[in-house]
Amino acid sequence: MKKLIENMRDCVKRAFDEGSQRGYEFKKMRHAIIVELKRFGLSLSEIKDELLEWNKRCEKVLPSNEQKRQLIDYADWVNEQQKCWLGCKGLEDFCIGQDKCSFHKQKVFINKKQVEERPFDFDDAEHFLQQRYRGDGYVMYLILMCLRRVQIEKATGETIFIGYRAIANLIRDHHDHMIDHMTIFRRVQDLISEGMIDIVVKGERGTFGRPANGYRFLKWEAPKDQPTTIQLTTTHNNSIV
Repeated sequence: MKKLIENMRDCVKRAFDEGSQRGYEFKKMRHAIIVELKRFGLSLSEIKDELLEWNKRCEKVLPSNEQKRQLIDYADWVNEQQKCWLGCKGLEDFCIGQDKCSFHKQKVFINKKQVEERPFDFDDAEHFLQQRYRGDGYVMYLILMCLRRVQIEKATGETIFIGYRAIANLIRDHHDHMIDHMTIFRRVQDLISEGMIDIVVKGERGTFGRPANGYRFLKWEAPKDQPTTIQLTTTHNNSIV
């Protein structure tokens, strides 16, 4: 058990070892401890035992009736939820600092290792897309570049959470083109149809805080045959729209 505790998120481990103050901190860490212990594969019974031991280290020990209501019953409720988790964003009030957090460093390292290699040759993709889609192909290529930029800079791992607005902003800031959100949406659908990317999660909170899809690069290869040109409805007025 001690080895498992060592692998907890640093902020949760500190609360688990030292106990928590009653109120907001207690409720937040109660949930975080349950989620972390579930992540390690502990049974519900084992999680309840650990919560009761943690309670003894907290600011004020809960009486027996409150232990059942606030710990045992709550653990049962969490266990019944199909999707019940807590990420670093939800624990930011208790963050010890990313530069000190071994959990964060390990997560970033793993995510970077997952995506060290490009999913496919971006030069081949650019050539294929511009031949097939003309100017719209260039927009599609810029979208790919922005997804890759976020993946590397934010160490997202394989799944990249970002919204259409954020993609448009990245293209504006790094490639000096103004593209409306509907065009981004349409070209993303074209990239999906070409088998270059896929949406694996819909509507989560993204890298920039807005609702976002979770994208993943696919193992695309340039076709050997000359691509057929597709004429889309892009218009140009000193911008790509």
